[in-house]
This record gives sequence, structure tokens and C-alpha cells, in this order.
Amino acid sequence: MAKCAKFISFVIFVITLNECGFAIRGNDAISYRFDLIQLNLQQPNSELSRFLRRSLDVANVETQLGISAEPNSNSAILKIGEEQIASRPVTFNPRARAAQHELRLSIQISFEQGEQTLIRPETLYVERTYFEDLENIVGNQEEVGIIRNEMRRELVNQVMRRLQAASN
Repeated sequence: MAKCAKFISFVIFVITLNECGFAIRGNDAISYRFDLIQLNLQQPNSELSRFLRRSLDVANVETQLGISAEPNSNSAILKIGEEQIASRPVTFNPRARAAQHELRLSIQISFEQGEQTLIRPETLYVERTYFEDLENIVGNQEEVGIIRNEMRRELVNQVMRRLQAASN
């Protein structure tokens, strides 16, 4: 009886999910309009660039680094500026040392196809706050590294959403 109730609950959940218009976010629109995107990256070997190329690959979009000598009049060019990382103290402990820091990671992007500008130059950014443990300096450095990679992934997600909006 319990299995039957679980199955019926699952079926009702799936039907409800389908009827409400929920759909997994996909990148089909990007690959439909842009089968090749030329990437003009300020830091082509950075972690952010690797994340971006991987996301475009998952979206079935072929990428080409740099601008070709013979650009096609219809070729799409995505320009990504150098990533900027800023850190500032947010709160202080009783010893007047920074207890909490804010990290801000930003990049400048623009996207063109032929003579048409699809995304005007704009700055995308992500901010995160973390606590600094004065007793564990090595752990803090590892935490900051993990936070920066999460921030890079979020910036790539923002770029992908901008590309998807530009492809409509």
C-alpha cells in the first residue's frame, strides 16, 4: 500500500510540474543561432576561460580562440576582459583585525555578430562574503580559492544567460 501511495504521489508531482510550465534551463537557443562563437579572451588560460569554453561545449557551440584573420561577416565574437578581483574588510574583531571580508569578481563582456552589437560592453560581477579564522590561515586560503572558483562559475552562468537572451 505504501508503494502505491508513493507512486501515485510521484505521478501527481510530475503532472503538476509539467502543467505549471517548469522546464530545465537549456542552451538550445544558443546553439540554434550560433554554431560557432569566436572568443576574444584577455586571459585565455584562466580558470574562468576554461569554465566558459566547457559551458559553451555543453551547449553544443563550437568555439574558436582569438579572431580569425578572415572574419566571416556573420561570425559571432564574444569579448571577455580581464577578470578583476577586489577584496575589502567588512567587519572587524575586538583586536581591530578584519573578521569578515567581501570578495568581488568582475569581468567586462561584449558580444557582436557581424556589424550588429548583440550585447553592449557591460561589466558582470559577483560578490561573496566570508569569515576569516585567525587560527587557521591555511584553511582560509583554501576557502578563498573555493569561493573564487564558485564566483567564476557564477560569472560564466551570467555570461551564458546573456548569450541565451541575445540569441532570442
